Amino acid sequence: MALSIFMVVCSANAQTKDDIQKSKERAEKLQLLCDGYKGSGNANVDGYGDAVKNAAILAIANSVQLENMYKRQIGETKDGVTDVTTTKPTLEEWMTFATTVAGEAASIKAATDKVQTAADEVKKMAASSSKEKNPMKAAKTVKAAKATAAVVEFGNTATPILVEESAAQVKAVNEIIKTLKSGKNL
Repeated sequence: MALSIFMVVCSANAQTKDDIQKSKERAEKLQLLCDGYKGSGNANVDGYGDAVKNAAILAIANSVQLENMYKRQIGETKDGVTDVTTTKPTLEEWMTFATTVAGEAASIKAATDKVQTAADEVKKMAASSSKEKNPMKAAKTVKAAKATAAVVEFGNTATPILVEESAAQVKAVNEIIKTLKSGKNL
């Protein structure tokens, strides 16, 4: 009994306080980026930006859920206070959550599949604005080109944070599942 409790405490710490803090920081960065996101009015570019934003929102939600499940697993409240009345997540709950986290990776891939089309659209708009002879139309085209470039920049800034957060989530969930299976602590 004491050995199995020791194994859960030691190896269920698949997500350390430092890992949790880094996850919170990544989630905050993603939230700030999402809060500042504005579409450009171009369907191809906005398709990319919207896909990145949706993946970021999913990553933020998964980060919160992972922390909550982890705290339940080790018997703590969000404030770090030991709570012996907390019901631990079951292996089934962790497996279901692992599927959700895997869906996040698919969401990121769907977004990155759209980046080339968006980048090409930005280049086309920039070239079009430089060829425009009418100053009024040129100003409008430059404004549209800047808006599309801002969406692509949003995606290019958010995607590395998304990938890092998603990888950390997968690692933590897989380690916890492995621990639960090996510790026969079901």
